[in-house]
Amino acid sequence: MKRTLLFFCALIFFVFTCFNRYTPITLQEAKPTLMQVEIKGAVKNPGVYTLKFQDTISSLINASGGLLENGDDSSLSYTQVLKDKDVIVIPEKKEQQKISINSATQEELQTLSGIGPSIASRIIEYRKNNTFQTLEQIKEVKGIGDGLFNKIKDDICL
Repeated sequence: MKRTLLFFCALIFFVFTCFNRYTPITLQEAKPTLMQVEIKGAVKNPGVYTLKFQDTISSLINASGGLLENGDDSSLSYTQVLKDKDVIVIPEKKEQQKISINSATQEELQTLSGIGPSIASRIIEYRKNNTFQTLEQIKEVKGIGDGLFNKIKDDICL
């Protein structure tokens, strides 16, 4: 009886230790830990980089040496998680066209920082009688002082 009990215990132990021991692993279950991502455009070192899975655009930009001065990151989400074989293009900042104070419409003048409808109409009234000869001459328009002129001087032309 002891032998039979010992035999059954050994048999149960053997069955439990060998159960599911040789289950095959499919490739879907084995997940890679690295990925390759390409970055182009306004970065210091464009190219293909090997990153860890779940890395973000921020990691990719750091790996590429950072953005150039003219790199426009306004459309990027630095926390976006990358996927294998992604291609990220960093655009360049577009140079804003300057507004001519001698010929701009009221709407164009209002695109300047600090210029609203009333100051825009004053500029148009002023230039009906006097053509602007220098950029500094715009300070003669009521409401435009040194502070406002310094804000808009890089965005205007004659």
